[in-house]
Amino acid sequence: MSQTILDSIALGYQPVWNRRRQLAAVRLRVLTQHAEAVDGSHLLRLLGGGWPVVAPTLILAISSPVLLQQALTSEPVPNTWVEVPGALFESTDGMAHLAMAVRRGHRLLRHADLAAVRGEAAAPLDVCSLLRLSAQEVFETLRLRPAEPGAVPARPSPILPGQLYEGVCNRALAEHCLDEAGAWGILGWPDDDVLHAYRHQPLGCDASVIGQIRQAIGLDSSLDLIERLVRQDPVLVYRLLQLVNSAAYGLRHEIESVRHALMMLGFTALSRWLADQLAGSTNDPALHPVRYAQVMHSRLAQHLLESGSTENLRAEVYTTALFSQLDVLLHLPMADLLNRLPMSGRVTSALLRQEGPYHVFLDVARAQADVEHLHRLPEVCERHEMSLEHANRSLIRMLTTSRDQGA
Repeated sequence: MSQTILDSIALGYQPVWNRRRQLAAVRLRVLTQHAEAVDGSHLLRLLGGGWPVVAPTLILAISSPVLLQQALTSEPVPNTWVEVPGALFESTDGMAHLAMAVRRGHRLLRHADLAAVRGEAAAPLDVCSLLRLSAQEVFETLRLRPAEPGAVPARPSPILPGQLYEGVCNRALAEHCLDEAGAWGILGWPDDDVLHAYRHQPLGCDASVIGQIRQAIGLDSSLDLIERLVRQDPVLVYRLLQLVNSAAYGLRHEIESVRHALMMLGFTALSRWLADQLAGSTNDPALHPVRYAQVMHSRLAQHLLESGSTENLRAEVYTTALFSQLDVLLHLPMADLLNRLPMSGRVTSALLRQEGPYHVFLDVARAQADVEHLHRLPEVCERHEMSLEHANRSLIRMLTTSRDQGA
C-alpha cells in the first residue's frame, strides 16, 4: 500500500443490512485531503483489489469527481460497486461515460433522492440505486403501511424493490422496507428506536449466539472459535466475566479476559451456564445490527494497535470498545457496571473519563464510523498523534478480515 495515498484520504465506513438483518455490504466513504497525491485507478485497486470475494459487497463512495472519473475509466475489481451521483445520469456526456464504465465491467450504484426516481419505468443502465428518503416520504410510507400484517395497502408503497435506502429512522420503516417492500438493503440501522422497546429492562443475551456457542461446543470446536463466538455479544461477555469473578468461584486471581474466563470455566460448565441464560435471552433479529455494529467498532479499535502488540493487549482493547455502549444496553450507569468487574485502570479511564491510552483507539474508531463528519478524522488523528495512514490502513485491515458475522 502506498503511504502517500493513505495519508491523503480519510476513510469512513457504514454497514448495509439485508432482510435477514445480516451484513450485506459495507459502504466505504473516501474523502480526499490532498487530491493531487491520489490516482483514482490506484485508489480503486488499493481499496477493492484485496476485497475478499466471500465478504459482503464493498461500496466505494469517492468524494472527488476527478478521482471518481479516474476510477471508472480503470479496470474493475471483484465484489466492488462504485457509487455515482445521480446527477451524472442526467446529462448526455455523463451517461456516455457511465455506459463505458458498465461495459468495462463496473457495478455502479446510483446515489439519488427517492423523489427524483419515482415513476421511472426502468433505471438507466439497469443500475441499482441508493435512495435518500425525505421526511415527507418517511411519513407517507408509514401512513400507507397496513395496520394488520398481510393486509393490502390502500395505495402502493413509495419504496421501490431491489434498492438500497438511507434515512431510515425507525424500526417500523426498516421492517417495511426490508420485509414488505423488498428493499435490497438499508444503510445504517435505527439503533435508538430499536433499543427504545427495551428501555424498561436490561437487554438479555443473544439467543442465537448462545445457540451457536453450544453447537460449537458439541462439535468439539477450538477455543479460538468459542472465544470469537462469545465476543459477538457484549452482554454475554459482561455476564461471563461477572460469573467467573463471583464469590461462587472464589478464584485467587481476578479474571479480565474472555479467553482466561473460558479456560477457567471449561466448556462443559460453559454449556450448562449458557442453557441457564436462555431463559432471559432475546431472539429479536432487529438487535443483531445493533450488536454487530459494536463488534465492528471493537475490531477496528483492536486493529488500531501497532502490529506486534500482545494478544492480552489486543483483547483488552477489544473488550473496552465492546463495553463502550454497555450502559445503553443494560440501563445502568457505566461506573456501576464497571465496579462489578475487575477491569484495569486503562479500561475504566477510557470508558468513564474518555482519557488514557485506550481512549485513543476508541476515539479514532468512532470518528471512522461517523461518515457525516468524516472531515474531522484528520484532526482526531492529529490530536492523538496517530497518522492518518495508520488509521486508514487499520480500517482496511479490519474490513478485509471480517469475512463473516463473527468477531
